[in-house]
Amino acid sequence: MKKYLTGAAFIILMFSACEKETDPVDGNYATVTLGSGEGFVTGDVSVNPGDSIFFNFTITTERPMKFVGIQKNPVNQVGFVVRDTLKTTTSSYSVTKRLKADTANGSFLYRIVAHDTAGVYIGAKDIVITINPDFEYYTYRFLQVPDTTAKTNTCYMSATSGQVFSYTTGAANSALIDFGIMYDTTGTASASTTDDLKFCLYSLNAPQGQIPFYDISTWTKNTTIMKKAASPAFNTLTSAGALRRAAVTNLASGTTNKVTQLAANNLVFFKTASGKAGCLIVNYANGSDPSKSSYVNVDVKIER
Repeated sequence: MKKYLTGAAFIILMFSACEKETDPVDGNYATVTLGSGEGFVTGDVSVNPGDSIFFNFTITTERPMKFVGIQKNPVNQVGFVVRDTLKTTTSSYSVTKRLKADTANGSFLYRIVAHDTAGVYIGAKDIVITINPDFEYYTYRFLQVPDTTAKTNTCYMSATSGQVFSYTTGAANSALIDFGIMYDTTGTASASTTDDLKFCLYSLNAPQGQIPFYDISTWTKNTTIMKKAASPAFNTLTSAGALRRAAVTNLASGTTNKVTQLAANNLVFFKTASGKAGCLIVNYANGSDPSKSSYVNVDVKIER
């Protein structure tokens, strides 16, 4: 038994001697020092969409490096925003890079990274650049059909501030209101269903024949132009620039001060009296008549 134990120990010792130790693939053998100065990124930072961002840095490595680059939201070792190929391998490199911040709001990871002559990762430093939104996003707003007695249903909205108003609260805030909601029954008397206007979004300068019990003759009547359209998708409107481009495209023709037959998932592109572009999406439409319990639930995006 002792002979067998000795043999086993010898085999283990032999394989241990042949085993090659390797460094972990995710080891970091680089130090990145960020330079200071006006406009330079010195750490995680928040900027406005499209701003210029300057990276002034020195990278030193424990192994000779041949490539130095900056990656954005890296998922591998090949997607670079910029990449320098050094004339000779070195352990130290300094450079200044000017990049343009993303136009969509959110947080983006920028990685300053070094590789050797074979493209093998040496080390890196990560910096988070947060893009401040340049548009407002208001969610879960209820626009209710006007009620005749209490007059407290929220049937008006300021797209700029996200506030909703009733007839009672709207009088003192009419200068803020961009549009209202109503349920138009004009076509219900006919056999045709194509003239049933139902839920309508309207500018205050539009005719008010359906709600004569609301006297807004002394109110400010902002002119909002609008149009129902199918694209671009609401979730792709992630910047003021995207909202403006969508408005220019969709409002180039066929604009109106009243959009009819609103239903769930409808998009309404609009431009306010102050010239701000926006988009409204109908999340849900409740009710099929002008009773006070009918409403639409909407989200609104508008440029700042």
